[in-house]
Amino acid sequence: MVVRNEKKVIVNKFVQPSAVTCLRWPFDDKILVGQLDGKVRVGLIKTNKCSSLYKTDEAVVSIQTHPKNVSFVSAHQDGSIILYNFSSRTQSKICTLQVPPYNMVFTNHGLVVATADRRVLSYTENGVVQQQFDYNDQAEKEFSSIICDPTAQNVVVGSYDRLRLFSWSARRGAWDEGAPLEIQNAYTISALGWKQDGSTIYAGTICGALFSVDCCLRRGMLKSRFETTYVAPSHVILRDVTNDTRTNVLSNKGLAIDELKIMGKDRFVVGYTSSTIVIADTETQRFSELEWQSGGHEKFYFEFNNCCLIINAGEITVVEYGIDGSLGWVRTELTSPHLLSVQISGAEVESHKRVKKLAYLVDPTTISIIDLINSQQESFINHPGAIDWIELNESASKLLYRDKRSKVTLVDIATDQKTVLLTFCTYVQWVPMSDVIVAQSGDNLSVWYNPDLPEQVTNVKIKGEVEEVLRDMDRTEEPTAKVAYELDNTQIEFGAALEKRDFERAVAFLEINANGSDGYLMWTRVADMALEHGNLFVAQRCFAAVNDVAKAKKLFEIIEIADEAAVTIGGDGTHFYKVRAKLAIMGRKFKEAERIFLEQNDVEEAIAMYTRLHKWGEALELAKVMNYPGYEALKTSYLRALSDTGQDAKAAELKATEGDNLAAIQLYMKANKPLAALSAATNDDALSQDQTLFRQIADSLIKSQLYDKAGDVYEKLKDFDNAILFFKKGDAYGKAIQLARSAFPEKVVELEMEWGNHLEYIGQYDAAVNHFVEANDLKKAVEAAIKAKEWPKALSIVENIQDQKVRTGYYGEIANHYSSKGDFERAERLFVEAGLFNDAIMMYGKSSRWIDAFRLSEEFHGREATVASYLAKAEELDEQGRFLEAEQLYITVGMPHKAIQMYDRVGRDDDVLRLVERYHGEHLQETRKRFATQYEERGDLRAAEEEFLKAGDFRAAVNMYKDNEMWSDAHRIAKTEGGETMEKQVLFLWAKSIGGDAAVKLLNKHGMLIEGIDFACETGAYDLAFDLARIGAKERLPVVHGRLASQLEEEGRLEDASQHYIEGNKPELAVEMFIRDNDWASAEKVAKDHCERLLPDVYTGQARRAIEEGDHLRAETFLLRANKPDIILRYFIENEMWPDALRIAQNYLPHQAAQIQEEYEKSELRNGARGVDSFIAQAKEWEQQGDWRKAVTALLKVNKKAADITMKFLMGDEEYIGAVLGALDAADLNEKAAEVLLHYGQTRQAINALCRARQWSKAKQVAEEYLPDMIPEIEQIYKESLKSEGRLGELIDVDVITAIDMMVENDQWDKALDTAKSQNYRPLLDKYVAQYAAILVHRNDLPKVLTVLEKYGASANPANFSIYQRIMVETLAKPTIEYAEIARVRNVHLDVFHALKKERSPHLEVFNRALWALHLIAMRIALEELGPGVPEVPKLCLKQSLSLLRYTDFLTADRIFYEAGAAAKEMGQNYESLGFLLLNHYLDLVDAIEEGNGDMVDYSPFDDSDIPTEIPIPTRQWLESAKHEEIKEWVLAASVDDQHDKKLIYDKRRVFEASLNDNRGGTAEPCLVTGYPVIESPVHIGSMVAEKDNLNKFLVVIKSHQNENLLNVQNFVVKWAGSPLAIAL
Repeated sequence: MVVRNEKKVIVNKFVQPSAVTCLRWPFDDKILVGQLDGKVRVGLIKTNKCSSLYKTDEAVVSIQTHPKNVSFVSAHQDGSIILYNFSSRTQSKICTLQVPPYNMVFTNHGLVVATADRRVLSYTENGVVQQQFDYNDQAEKEFSSIICDPTAQNVVVGSYDRLRLFSWSARRGAWDEGAPLEIQNAYTISALGWKQDGSTIYAGTICGALFSVDCCLRRGMLKSRFETTYVAPSHVILRDVTNDTRTNVLSNKGLAIDELKIMGKDRFVVGYTSSTIVIADTETQRFSELEWQSGGHEKFYFEFNNCCLIINAGEITVVEYGIDGSLGWVRTELTSPHLLSVQISGAEVESHKRVKKLAYLVDPTTISIIDLINSQQESFINHPGAIDWIELNESASKLLYRDKRSKVTLVDIATDQKTVLLTFCTYVQWVPMSDVIVAQSGDNLSVWYNPDLPEQVTNVKIKGEVEEVLRDMDRTEEPTAKVAYELDNTQIEFGAALEKRDFERAVAFLEINANGSDGYLMWTRVADMALEHGNLFVAQRCFAAVNDVAKAKKLFEIIEIADEAAVTIGGDGTHFYKVRAKLAIMGRKFKEAERIFLEQNDVEEAIAMYTRLHKWGEALELAKVMNYPGYEALKTSYLRALSDTGQDAKAAELKATEGDNLAAIQLYMKANKPLAALSAATNDDALSQDQTLFRQIADSLIKSQLYDKAGDVYEKLKDFDNAILFFKKGDAYGKAIQLARSAFPEKVVELEMEWGNHLEYIGQYDAAVNHFVEANDLKKAVEAAIKAKEWPKALSIVENIQDQKVRTGYYGEIANHYSSKGDFERAERLFVEAGLFNDAIMMYGKSSRWIDAFRLSEEFHGREATVASYLAKAEELDEQGRFLEAEQLYITVGMPHKAIQMYDRVGRDDDVLRLVERYHGEHLQETRKRFATQYEERGDLRAAEEEFLKAGDFRAAVNMYKDNEMWSDAHRIAKTEGGETMEKQVLFLWAKSIGGDAAVKLLNKHGMLIEGIDFACETGAYDLAFDLARIGAKERLPVVHGRLASQLEEEGRLEDASQHYIEGNKPELAVEMFIRDNDWASAEKVAKDHCERLLPDVYTGQARRAIEEGDHLRAETFLLRANKPDIILRYFIENEMWPDALRIAQNYLPHQAAQIQEEYEKSELRNGARGVDSFIAQAKEWEQQGDWRKAVTALLKVNKKAADITMKFLMGDEEYIGAVLGALDAADLNEKAAEVLLHYGQTRQAINALCRARQWSKAKQVAEEYLPDMIPEIEQIYKESLKSEGRLGELIDVDVITAIDMMVENDQWDKALDTAKSQNYRPLLDKYVAQYAAILVHRNDLPKVLTVLEKYGASANPANFSIYQRIMVETLAKPTIEYAEIARVRNVHLDVFHALKKERSPHLEVFNRALWALHLIAMRIALEELGPGVPEVPKLCLKQSLSLLRYTDFLTADRIFYEAGAAAKEMGQNYESLGFLLLNHYLDLVDAIEEGNGDMVDYSPFDDSDIPTEIPIPTRQWLESAKHEEIKEWVLAASVDDQHDKKLIYDKRRVFEASLNDNRGGTAEPCLVTGYPVIESPVHIGSMVAEKDNLNKFLVVIKSHQNENLLNVQNFVVKWAGSPLAIAL
């Protein structure tokens, strides 16, 4: 029996035939019963009946239901276990145990059975053993009880003094056994219970003891308010300490809950597992679990009743509390809560009235409404403007929405009817728990109490702005800023009463207020709802109120029946079957009423119901099915009723079903249903042979004008004449022709003709065509085909007509059709066939197909006439302004020059160029230049530039801009088109035109001030050269003076040249100049005044001149004045003026007197004045005396001669040979010594002697012939000689590396690098560039390093990377960075990048990142120079600063964070909070710098970005202290205000908007302008990309605020990307 707690009365009794052994209550309306006789029965609470599900021969010992109530298992005395499935209503034995399974639980993972033989077994639902725990080898007694926790993930088994825990492992897919709980003196645990929240297990023992076990794994607190108790890894109990309410948060999948979050005004709990999330409502105690891979970026909207919305990456997922899995999902980018509305009915709403609908915006102007129950789109609403608010009412039958123009519209979803409520509205809302609408427009509050009648509106004057609508039990208020306005609650009362099913209250309201036109609807609504909920008295009262006497009377009868039933069966009697059946009849639910009667075996009442309703067919069918005894009487009554009411056709149908076909036929004909009679007669084998009957049927068919059917009957009767006659009357010509083919063949053609005429008459021309053809009337067939628009068919018929005249007429008509459809080729053929040549020509002319028209005209009218005609037509079209058609005609007649002249005359230059290119390509460049000149004259310089460039004459474009003093454009073209030389020329002319400081800045900006000065000198612009040098390069002034002096010297202006030589600190050149000009006085004067050291040179020059003139005395005088007696001495010796030489030596060079004397003697000897033998004899005498020095000296006087004599006569005399060699060596006559040594056979010594004599070629020749292995030694000695003598020119030709090394040793780096560059071997140049750069870096001369790298190029050698790093670090470490500096560093890195890219170096990515950082810094500096007055600049600079954050692992971190934070703070609005975050991080970095420890810096706010988290901490702070303190104060003040969130700004990827990386592992390309990721609107620029809006903004800034730095940035980007920049459309 079932007892209701509140009333404590028995409402159900289920009498069982056998003892009940176990019981389960899985559903509200069903109870499972296990009995001793082996039956398993189900008790139905609503019907108070019990039936058997299945029967076994063994007693049922246990019943357990699946946790999800989809099935149950029953255990029996013989150990068998049977599984029953509720959905399929089938049972099957899954396994059999050795002992009865008294202790059994059904979990999510199968069965767990604890048996009396000390085993615990785990089975799948199919009966397969998963696991077995055998305790027979332990001190364990039989298992006596078992229980499963509410999550079905844990099982506890009780035995003697012990509890054992088994937990399901989702990872292993198996049960894990925990440590057993030993309980001393508990004895056998006979019963177990698990508290519904899972926190406690209660155990009862056989001795009557009861104890509890706490299941807590761990505890914690959330928000200091919520206590968390983990009773299992997948089950958490959340207790609100303020009101002690408890909420279960558990994973039905058995996954461990890793994290809990409190959300939604502390009402909702979100739990995260490894692959799901669990959402719980703490007020309703409902929770849901769904599959979810969390990236941490999802948003939760808890504003809607009974459901939660999860927003993630543009997807909206709807989760209904209490139901696992998502209810549905949609995709939209418009995810604001104001643009979403969900209505999920609660459990209090009847099942058939429950709704689950979602309204959202597909795009800003389109609303979609989805039924989440079936995932079908219910409505699609388009609106002409953007929508900013939507909301469904509680029943989801109506939708309110407002657009951005503040117009409010109400939509009836069922009918898609739209009603504009207000054209201007500032606030609108549904009143809670009602269908009342409240809206504000200005100071007027509008209320619609009945949305079904939107024209009925109540207006109330209010003050202020509406904030919200409040609703309590007694009133509804509309609060504004200062005052609350109470709405007419009496009108809301009715709806509220119905919502709460308070029908008495609703009736009371209607009795007072239900006046007017709405009263009937309101009474009827209450009546219907009262009937639905079984409140018969209220329904009767409502029907009486609307004067529905029939229903009121019927309800009175039903109430009396209910009262009688209440006495007999208890309750209020509404459950009595007659009451329910009669209510179903009132609701016209006859099948429902029939079912109720049949359930109680009351067939007569069911049949009576149908007969009272005159539903005899249903009554007879039911009586037949139920074998009702009064079936025949019922049928007779039905026939009588049909006859009385004249329903002969119905009676005939009944007779036919009984098999009385003749009577049925007579009744059919009586009812004027001859077709039914014919069908019945035809289907009856006996009657089908009755010709009389068929003739009666035929007459009846003729009376009903069913002639074709009558024809069928006559055909069956073989009366073919009448058959054909009535076939024709019934327009059944097909049947007539078919019959005529066999019966009257001669009539077939006639019938075809009549059929065709009939079809033509009724407008079926296409069908008539074939019949006219069959009748051989081709003219009518063609006309019918034409009328039917069947042109191909008409054409095929015409081609078969023999009459040429007739055929021609039809050809023209058909041709006109094809012409109108654009099928000109077919139309032309038909016109020509018809001889209508002019029509064909006119056809092409009307369609402007002049080529075809000309072809036809030329063919049929001759070329001359055609050309003249078409030329005139072209000129006419030209005058009318129809230039395109005129062009076609001119070209058609072969006169494209006239078309060109026409376009030239009207100024359509593009068309002129197009035609010139096509027909006169040789004149295209000339034409472009002419147009360019015209554009230039008109002042359209951009167009002129374009044409000049297309013509390949970029110099003209440069000159044009030069003439117009548009130097930046001239420079741009020269740089991109003319190359480096042209660019420098333009820059020089530009500088020349502006002069002064501006010229210096310009040339310095482009790094060519020195070259500009040199170029000015080369072109003779010395005034400019002096200005440039004086202002920007004073060290170059001497050079300019020197070059001007050289030019003046060439011009013969020696005095001016002398002055500039002197001013250029080169007086020696002035002296040399005068010496060359033989102006000895001027030379002497300059030398005396400015460089006395050159006076000897002047005197020497005068002496040389005197020598040339033969005036030895004057020459001697000048040389002595020059203090150079050695020169005159040498001159006298060379000219063998020995007495003068001896005089000079004795007077001025006494130390050389003896030598001169000796040479004098040698000379005399050579001339034969004294004999050789005397010297030899003297040498021998001195040798005998042991005076070796004098002997050698004597031999030296005759060494060459002695050598010759020795070689001729004394080669065997070693003594003489040694003496001679010694003498030759002492006299430094190595070449002669080599000759002797060769005769003597001493080759190696001979080669050494030649080397000492510097006879390298002879030495090499001898070595090649005699000793080849000495050649390398000779070459080495040669190199050493050149090196020691400083003969670099020759050394370069022999050993360039040695020569360069020698220049390096002499600090001649420029010459060394130029020499290395001239070798055209890049690695050699890179080597010395790297050495020089390293030296300059050591000297801290970084500008010079950049100059060298720019001039000679930067290499990709990894050994140089530290230099590049040092340059970048030093440049970026400066307090302020000039654009020119950073641009030079950036350009050097670009050179390295290109070199690494060419080599495919692994270091490419490092330099790519460095290049990006330098590029963004340089571009930002160039833009910042424009100032914040340019609207596009601040946002672009901000984005560049934020992009630079990703490079803080090698840039100065505190500087980058400060600049990015300051830019975001300056931008304000949404970026102010970001600025606070970045500046706060900057302060953390400064603290870390001061502490020298980077571990204290928190990088967690940057998790969803590509900002590095491991960066080197700078050694010193970058920002000056005053500015640092200012920032520090601002951050502290902002922290106190607590108005800023410490979080990044996220984009639609849910990552930091400047981050290139997303959470899915993807990497976006950076924008060339901002460095931001390019996600939408990419514009490809060579190998790189830019975001379209940012690119266009940057190009607009360049165009509107052009300066050199921005142009330099643009040129760099072009060089980097390999493609020019252009506005993207």
